[in-house]
Amino acid sequence: MSHDLTSLKKALATAPAMTVKAKLFRRVEFLALVSITPPNWLYTSGKPQRYNPAGVHCVYFGADVNVTRTEFEGIWQGLKGANQPATDYGASVDLQRVLDLTSAATLKALKVNFKDLFKSWRRAKTPTLTQLLGQAVSESGLFAAICYPSKAAAGRGQAGVNFVVFRDCVKHPDSVEILGPTSKPLQKWP
Repeated sequence: MSHDLTSLKKALATAPAMTVKAKLFRRVEFLALVSITPPNWLYTSGKPQRYNPAGVHCVYFGADVNVTRTEFEGIWQGLKGANQPATDYGASVDLQRVLDLTSAATLKALKVNFKDLFKSWRRAKTPTLTQLLGQAVSESGLFAAICYPSKAAAGRGQAGVNFVVFRDCVKHPDSVEILGPTSKPLQKWP
């Protein structure tokens, strides 16, 4: 089925939501992290990625450290920066409405095929279905995040789940808090 931004926004209105209250993880290039003082743990570049076209600000997390490391290695595989230092860190998230793309019911409501979630986005000349879906979530404000299966983990024969959290959709009572050495978060949304 062909999807466009308008049809995806309409489908989101009837899509089921899940609540996520969990510790999630990120792995970031060390030099990129320390290039900003103080470090911006929730930095959003607005550059296109799997679930966002250019201009949509979001942060990607993995459900566990193994997933984030697998994703990181997949991104850098075969490139000069493959062995660069990286930093793992955690976030405590409390999100009331998350679009769960690991759920058959959600995919059915959106009229999305599971295989569509794994299509390449890197060299696409126009926004992909997953990027349009992220844009629809961001613009509609109906969900704070998307939960989706890890392509990198699947490529290794493992199960894994990622989350993309949309900065402008995280509103009280939702929260994303970067965990630090004390009970005070290093950074948080909202």
